[in-house]
Amino acid sequence: MARYTGPRTRRARRLGVALAHLSGKDPDKDSSLRKPYPPGQHGPDKMVKRTEYGVRLLEKQKLKLAYELLEHQCRKVVARAKRTGENAASQIQVILERRFDVMVYRAGFATSLRQARQLVRHGSFTLDGAKANMPGQELRPGVVIKLKERFHHHALFVSIFARVASRQIPGHIKKNGPFEFTVTGEPLDVEPLLPIELTRVIEFYA
Repeated sequence: MARYTGPRTRRARRLGVALAHLSGKDPDKDSSLRKPYPPGQHGPDKMVKRTEYGVRLLEKQKLKLAYELLEHQCRKVVARAKRTGENAASQIQVILERRFDVMVYRAGFATSLRQARQLVRHGSFTLDGAKANMPGQELRPGVVIKLKERFHHHALFVSIFARVASRQIPGHIKKNGPFEFTVTGEPLDVEPLLPIELTRVIEFYA
């Protein structure tokens, strides 16, 4: 499965966002927080006046960074949201938050979305008792996600659970125990992983 493998910190600094919010990284070690300006020799002194197109492009790039999307995936999500006939911006959020990897992250089984995607790809979870390893699979209400028993006391998950203990779990996810959760509804009132003007993203693809 294709994914972006370039320098994420430089990308985050160029977009003006803190990578620590996405990566589970220690904020004290996050250069996007220590250096809140674009990368490069002239970054600290560079003044950028964005055009309307530039603003739309920026918001689209932030969406791709937040949800680990490639260009064709982002375009497809926006097109689907527009076809629903409902509020397209809200539908973009719903479509993305239904993803298997996003659910795993939101439920507190990973410190970052990138880690959640890797854990899903490695087959660490089951869906309604069946094998599942597709991060982009959309989960509907009623689905039960379980961490496989052999990982219950694995050092990696012990560390994850300790680091995300204070994370607030959204209302459409119900924890059934330390190693299992159920999707109880649609993700209608969830804040994006980063502050993003979704209407600008829609305008970009108009």
